[in-house]
Amino acid sequence: MKRWLGISIGFLWVLLLVQGVLAADTGKTAVVDLQVCVRDSIEGKRIFEGLKKTKDDMQKKLDERQEELLKFKEELDKQGMMLSLDAREDKEKEFERRKRELKYYYEDLTEQMRKEEAEARGNIVKELEKIVSDIGAKGNYRMILERRSSGIMYFDKAIDITADVTKAYDDLKRK
Repeated sequence: MKRWLGISIGFLWVLLLVQGVLAADTGKTAVVDLQVCVRDSIEGKRIFEGLKKTKDDMQKKLDERQEELLKFKEELDKQGMMLSLDAREDKEKEFERRKRELKYYYEDLTEQMRKEEAEARGNIVKELEKIVSDIGAKGNYRMILERRSSGIMYFDKAIDITADVTKAYDDLKRK
C-alpha cells in the first residue's frame, strides 16, 4: 500500500511539474530580414539610387579611359610598320603602362564603390537595429532573430516582422 501511495504521489508531482512547464509564458519570438528592410525602405531606395548614379558616372569615366586606350592601340597597330624598332618598342611600353593604369583605376573605382555601399548599408542597419530593439521592448518579445545571420532556414510567416520594421524606419525618416 505504501508503495502505491508513493507511486501515486510521484505521478501527481510529475503531472504538476508538466502543467507548470506547459503553463509557463514562453514569450513571443520574431524574425526580421534586415537586408529586405534596407532594400525596401524609402531611405534605402534613395541612398542606393544615389549610389547607382555615382556608379554610372564612374563607369562613364572608365569607359572613356578604355576608349582612349583602344584608340592608342589602333594607332600603334596602324603605325607599327612605319615606326623604327625603338619607337615601336617605346609605343608598346606606353600602351602597357596605360593598360596597367586603366586596371588600377578600375580597381580603385570598384573599391571606392564597395566602401560607399558598405558604409551606407551599415548606417541603415544601425538605425534598423535600434528600431528592432524598440519593437522588441514594446511588443514584449523574448527574442527577435535576424533571418540571414542566424542561419534560419524556415520560419512561419506569422512571426516575420520585416514589414513592421521597414514601416517604422520609413516613419522615422519622414519626421
